Amino acid sequence: MKISVLLPVYNAGSPLRQAIESILAQEFGEFEFLVIDDASTDGSAEIIREYAGRDSRIHPIYHTSNQGLANTLNEGLHSARWDLVARMDQDDEALPHRIKIQHLFMKTRPEVAVAGSYVFNMGVDKRRDRLVKLPTSHSKIAETLKRENCIYHPSVVMRRKDIIDLGGYRAQFKNAEDYDLWLRVSRRYQLANIPVPLNRYRYSMSGMTLSRKWEQLYYFFLAQAAQEDSSQPFAVCEKAARKRLEETDRSVFMTIVAGATAEELVRLGYFRDSLKLLRLFAGEIGGIKSMIIAWGLYCKRRALDRSNHRL
Repeated sequence: MKISVLLPVYNAGSPLRQAIESILAQEFGEFEFLVIDDASTDGSAEIIREYAGRDSRIHPIYHTSNQGLANTLNEGLHSARWDLVARMDQDDEALPHRIKIQHLFMKTRPEVAVAGSYVFNMGVDKRRDRLVKLPTSHSKIAETLKRENCIYHPSVVMRRKDIIDLGGYRAQFKNAEDYDLWLRVSRRYQLANIPVPLNRYRYSMSGMTLSRKWEQLYYFFLAQAAQEDSSQPFAVCEKAARKRLEETDRSVFMTIVAGATAEELVRLGYFRDSLKLLRLFAGEIGGIKSMIIAWGLYCKRRALDRSNHRL
């Protein structure tokens, strides 16, 4: 049993090299590496061509027009040669033992259709990486998924046939395609998280816009509505999602998102990025709240600096 690694790319920038190299350096080398460029405009395609010329395991695909993430992932699933497909993101880093551990896990757990893992949130350097633990059993994952996503998309390995049989990714759930898929998988197959960190996940400031966060919440509600009753028409699910969004206090939601994200950036050593984030959210949550959060972040940073100095 071999494995396919699927990496969708769109305007990845310099982190793409780190992502590609982390896969090529895996301890388990029997894989094909599908790298699909979705009509990037920043030179990502040239980086892919460079690495494809060096390593025959890379099978590049180049789009002439942007197809979107869901369609690109479905193309990758249908193009993959092997039934096991491991996802990778363009700005993350796979740890050297990732594919070996996932391959062995899926080989010995035939009842599991999707397996994620623990991850490290990527710090300013590896000393500042933060381990993220997640529920590992199917029952705990399925229960948690009713409230929130507990599977890191770029950490997963999937059984290609099972995912295709479910209809693959659905483009109607923009920014929540993975969450919608895990909910559908949980109704028919087993899910798991391997209790070992296998990826370093990059916290990025790109895309941290208010409109995207609010839009993502709508699709999150849409996925939940579709899960609650899979037989109802899609229009009914949309109506239920819009109703839940209308009932949500936007200011409270944005304050929680801004505070939690900024605090994590501080833990990872990105204090300046945390302040940039607060400036992005200031118009929504208000200047006073932004200042209160910023002061709390400053205090946390000083406490972390003292702790790290003692170490």
